[in-house]
Amino acid sequence: MERIETVARRPIPVRRRPKLDPVSVCQAIHDAPDGLVRLVRRGVRAVGYWLAWTWDAVVTDQKQMYQDFLRSRFARSWHAFFHAPALAGFTAALRNNWLVRFTGMVALTAAIFVGVSLTPAAPTLDAICILVEQDGPQVVSQDTEELDRNYLSLRRSLGGDKAMQYILQPGYTVTVDHAGQVITAVSAGERLPVFLERCGISLGDDEMVELNLTGDQLSIRISGTLTYQHFVTVETDYEIKRTPDPLMDKGTEEIVRKGVSGQIVETYEDTVVRGEVVSTRYVGASHDTSHAELVRYGTRVYEVERDDTIERVVPNSSGEGGILYFKSGDTMTYSKALTCSSTAYYSGGEKGAAWTTAVGAKVGIGTIAVDPKVIPYYTKMFIQTTNGSRVYGMGTALDCGGAIKGNIVDLWFPTYGDCRSWGRRNVTVYILDKKA
Repeated sequence: MERIETVARRPIPVRRRPKLDPVSVCQAIHDAPDGLVRLVRRGVRAVGYWLAWTWDAVVTDQKQMYQDFLRSRFARSWHAFFHAPALAGFTAALRNNWLVRFTGMVALTAAIFVGVSLTPAAPTLDAICILVEQDGPQVVSQDTEELDRNYLSLRRSLGGDKAMQYILQPGYTVTVDHAGQVITAVSAGERLPVFLERCGISLGDDEMVELNLTGDQLSIRISGTLTYQHFVTVETDYEIKRTPDPLMDKGTEEIVRKGVSGQIVETYEDTVVRGEVVSTRYVGASHDTSHAELVRYGTRVYEVERDDTIERVVPNSSGEGGILYFKSGDTMTYSKALTCSSTAYYSGGEKGAAWTTAVGAKVGIGTIAVDPKVIPYYTKMFIQTTNGSRVYGMGTALDCGGAIKGNIVDLWFPTYGDCRSWGRRNVTVYILDKKA
């Protein structure tokens, strides 16, 4: 009877989810750095294995390519040439016989000389050339430095003349303005004379070539007369503008705005012939950028000279008071204007008043007798006739009289004749503001 052996199946372990308790959490936190270090080490080892394998593959390929090159027909041909008996014999002759060496050197020198002589000289630009850059135009001379641009290179010849060579780089669009015609062509890695010849342009005896290097493409202008603009910056000082302020005391001033110096850019046009400026014309100037300094100065006074007169009166918008503008340029402010009847009096002599006023002051020009109920004592005033034909001027209320009631003022004069000349007149009395 056949015996059958059976193998017991290995029980599959059941993974139990770890309990989440403080001990397991602390253990996980404790093991986290070690796990991270192991992960980094595995990553570095994997990258190292990859780099080593890649480098080994590259080196193996290079070695194989080098071996294939050595076994190629080209390498075998050159190897056979250098090991040919004839070449070996010639080399031995050069090494052992001085006459063969001398003859070979002479032949090589002659070949080089003939090659250089037969090589055509690099074409040069037989015209005055002007380079236009951001800082303005300049005539190409012995002092001009070589330069490299995307579309143009300037190089000096190795010969004794040290002529400048203008080499156009290939693949760039060049615009040529000549004799009223504009030609556009693409450069082909050539010198400028060859390019102009290819464009069918022949230079005249007095024509100049301008190379404009300010744009992304080369622009050429050919003419016997070229014009350029140059700019001159002129520094300017600021202007001081003084404005009178009738409400500010005379002798004081205030800077409303500080002045700022500026500049003016003047434009000139130069005419160039044969590389030299033959004339310069003024075109114009820009706006002056300076800012004027604004100063406000005071003109208000509290007393004017006897011969000063009012030029104009500007009442306040409220109707009370205003500003008196005098011919001298001074100003005074008044709080009230009264229309009064005026008389005249003097002191001493027959029918003359006393030499002392009611307030105990000495009389003099400017002493005014008033009704104190209308005009208080010591009030400063300016008096002139209502039509302005005659002016009494500055006065102070220092006296009174029995006949002076209401809007009446009595003006003191030094003589009886002055009083008669004044007589009785209607006047405007400006009650002046006092100094604070």
